[in-house]
Amino acid sequence: MNKRDITKFRKAYKPWKADCVSEGLKLAVHFDEKDIVKKLGARWEPDPSGKGGYWWMPEKNLKNDAHPNGSLVVDVLNDEQMVIGPVGEVDLKHHTMRSITNYEPIIYKLVNPHESGNTLGTFYVYEELQIAKWVTTLTEKYLVLEEARVTWDELMEAGFRQISKENS
Repeated sequence: MNKRDITKFRKAYKPWKADCVSEGLKLAVHFDEKDIVKKLGARWEPDPSGKGGYWWMPEKNLKNDAHPNGSLVVDVLNDEQMVIGPVGEVDLKHHTMRSITNYEPIIYKLVNPHESGNTLGTFYVYEELQIAKWVTTLTEKYLVLEEARVTWDELMEAGFRQISKENS
């Protein structure tokens, strides 16, 4: 994100209050702020193209003390309006299913009428956590929303269509 995009992002900022069930949280950080997040334990993830990248805070650092007043790292990131959302793999080994089942998903049922047997699949989208679960008879996969959108687009290109949407 460039400085203009970060300014726009921060105008509509909503504090991150959910559990982090992924490797960490992606951050909106401009060049002048990099030293702040580095001191808190953030890491730089370079773009594979060699141009740009992004800062992210590992999940294990979010609950660390950041200030003598009792503020945690996640509190400072929210105060600075930096949290974009989850990044990396959804980590169900480290987080119990309880972390996810405390949140209500929106359920999207999909069908591929072009395949024999009308292949069915279901997306469970946990908006507050910004993750999704894709389930078929053969697979169950958790994804951060950014990756879930890519998967959704690929499924639509492959012929899947949404047949229902419901709140659980």
